[in-house]
Amino acid sequence: MKTAKIIKYLEVAHAVSKLSKDESTKVGAVILGKDSMEIRSLGYNGAPRGCAADEDDDRSARPEKYFWFEHAERNAIFNAARIGTPLAGSTLIVTHPPCMDCARAIVQAGISEVYWAKPDLEFGKRWIEHKFRVIRLFNECGICFDEVE
Repeated sequence: MKTAKIIKYLEVAHAVSKLSKDESTKVGAVILGKDSMEIRSLGYNGAPRGCAADEDDDRSARPEKYFWFEHAERNAIFNAARIGTPLAGSTLIVTHPPCMDCARAIVQAGISEVYWAKPDLEFGKRWIEHKFRVIRLFNECGICFDEVE
């Protein structure tokens, strides 16, 4: 996919991320169809449907949020699954690099390309323990990926 298009869809992902109630890290994800690049699904990091954790300050801050909030990538995958939207061969564009849990979900959903924005220094430090594992998994499973500046 051309960088200009990736950047345009990263803008969409950033807009979606603003829906997150996470106090410190707002992440947005866009999944695009294989051929026509139409938007198949959107997701942001937040509490499960119907859960009041989105409104509860105690559950939207570290470390408690890790027990309550779902990541944007998996939310986008779950949203597609909920309405029966196939993701085989699709492209995921996300505002932050995926963690290992999300990387496994990406592989299992059949997503074939992943693009993420280059993380800032603080996020990069938190992501480092996942980074090399995610890259190894994507390489082993034939997932095309790139970091976009």
